[in-house]
Amino acid sequence: MYEYQLYVNGKWSQGQGEEPISVINPATEVEIGKVAGGNVADARSAIAAARQAFDEGPWPFMKPAERGALLKKMADILQERHGELRALVQAQTGVAGPTLDMVQCGGAIGTGQYNAEEVQRAVEWVEASPPTGGPQGMGGSAIVREPVGVVAAITPFNFPFMLNMVKAFPAMAVGCSVILKPHPWTPLDAFEMARAADEAGLPPGVFNVITGHAEVGDELTGNADVDMITFTGSTKTGRHIMARAAQQIKRVQLELGGKSAQIVLDDVSEDVVRTIGFGMALVHCGQGCALTTRLLMPEHLMGAYLEGVHAMKAHIKWGDPAVDESVNLGPLIREQQRGRVHGYVESGLEQGAELITGGQVADHNGKGFFYEPTVFVGSNDMRIAQEEIFGPVLTVIPYSGRDDDAIRLANDSIYGLGGSVMAANTARAFNVARRVRAGSVTATGVGQPSAGDAGLGAGQGPGWGEPVRGVAQGGAFGGFKQSGIGREWGRHGLEDFTEVKSITWS
Repeated sequence: MYEYQLYVNGKWSQGQGEEPISVINPATEVEIGKVAGGNVADARSAIAAARQAFDEGPWPFMKPAERGALLKKMADILQERHGELRALVQAQTGVAGPTLDMVQCGGAIGTGQYNAEEVQRAVEWVEASPPTGGPQGMGGSAIVREPVGVVAAITPFNFPFMLNMVKAFPAMAVGCSVILKPHPWTPLDAFEMARAADEAGLPPGVFNVITGHAEVGDELTGNADVDMITFTGSTKTGRHIMARAAQQIKRVQLELGGKSAQIVLDDVSEDVVRTIGFGMALVHCGQGCALTTRLLMPEHLMGAYLEGVHAMKAHIKWGDPAVDESVNLGPLIREQQRGRVHGYVESGLEQGAELITGGQVADHNGKGFFYEPTVFVGSNDMRIAQEEIFGPVLTVIPYSGRDDDAIRLANDSIYGLGGSVMAANTARAFNVARRVRAGSVTATGVGQPSAGDAGLGAGQGPGWGEPVRGVAQGGAFGGFKQSGIGREWGRHGLEDFTEVKSITWS
């Protein structure tokens, strides 16, 4: 059993909520932990602590290197506990396969190390013009960056540890103080972060972790002492947060829903198409906002694609990944989510989509929230093609094979978070990707790869080649349209937590 209290102003406390929050393993339905239940009063205490830590220092007044050293120590403590954290994250999310190490746990710790080390170099803190002399003496100007202030971070259940790290570390690295509210279904890793912060010696109030439900979220988003909200979750909740923030013109960073399209262009071979199968709909049981859950397939390749889907079914194994490492499809997070997914499957059938495989609750000894991987063939106007399902459901949409038709279908969505383009030639894929209205798009050439030798250093020069240790280090993650506002990851993720100030002097 994992048991935690709230962490506010550098101290652990039971909080003022009446009921503790129970955490269950979605693969077994067994209770694995309890955390103190927070309420509005706890939220106000955390806000007051974060406000004092920011206004009175020393955190925002420390050099970036000094803050980075403490955050590196915090990340290193988490790295030392990698094995424990891996088991904890898997138990509370049910995640299976490489996603656990690449994103959910090891990759998340790497994100903390990256932000701690790069905050000096990645952010241009001062842009100064040369001083000039005149009748009134010397003068000049400078553009400086400063931390935005107190940040409320509200995170979802699907990638909890990774998203907690992606929000808290950049904000703290640039000098903000943070109140983290994890999802009630997956709060455990947030308190391990608090434990590491405490042991690393972060000043009181810089990092606070509270729990709670909608009323706590409303207090964080509406309290005038909070300067910025960073939220990952549904577009519906994002609209509510944005409306509350608008009352005070509060800064927001919103990473919201998606219905991303994978475009297969007409020059891709049948052999490659047969390997696509369920695509990314199997990653974390489809519980990812940027996963490509629409597949745009040229009509002349549909036969080969369907052959591949039926061949792949035999290789899908669901169950508890903590017990069987060969499991490649874990559970959905709760029965509520499984019911939501099945409701969308029923809507697909009602609207005339062709069910190729799946579409039913998956039995696993009567325990766990499993669902069969599901493939529909339908049209882009159906609910299963337009709305975010958050489950292992892929909608295949046949099209003419013309690039313009593929781009039109891909962009026919209120969302614009992710996407991918597959072509025989990388240049062609890249040019189509440029026309997709989404924040993160991959372009892949699947023609014959080069057999040439990359040469000394495998194509990297002297002094290059520091390995990427996790997600959220390169690029910039965020969406167009109703998929959100702002960017996370790398330099852009750090700068999103800063304000720009112009100072003239004489």
